[in-house]
Amino acid sequence: MRVFLLLFPPGRGRSMAPVLGTLAAAVWLLGCAGPALAPVNLAEAGWTVREAQVVWRPRRAAPELVGELLVATNSDGRQLIQFSKQTLPVVTAQVASNGWNLSSPLRHGRYGGRLPPTDRVPWFELAQWPPAPQLDSRWRLEMLTNAAWRLGNPRTGESVEGSTP
Repeated sequence: MRVFLLLFPPGRGRSMAPVLGTLAAAVWLLGCAGPALAPVNLAEAGWTVREAQVVWRPRRAAPELVGELLVATNSDGRQLIQFSKQTLPVVTAQVASNGWNLSSPLRHGRYGGRLPPTDRVPWFELAQWPPAPQLDSRWRLEMLTNAAWRLGNPRTGESVEGSTP
């Protein structure tokens, strides 16, 4: 803070609020992007790839979106989870040793952070196949049949429904 005040000293009658507000916004925006993760090459050795048709409902009142779910896990711990509609990625979630990222053209941005990944979205819960959310997670897994399942958030109504091939 001392360095900041040396660089931007408050003048007579000037408030520090606008400067501090701008600084806080910049830190918040930079923090949302998370660490830069290396691009994933699924042709590399060590990747296990699973694909399934799923139905995603982003929130209780939203329409259902039918699409393809790709779940790729690497023996070194990296993960890639992608929900696509007609080969266009709608949501891409990625985990690496230095953090996690979540991006979507619908949300105009990329979000991320340190490990463990957030449990605010269902995509990281789907890295296990079939899904098996942790007991303290906000997500609930319902087995519909031997292979069909629904992962849902009772509070928001968001859900992903699919079947294990």
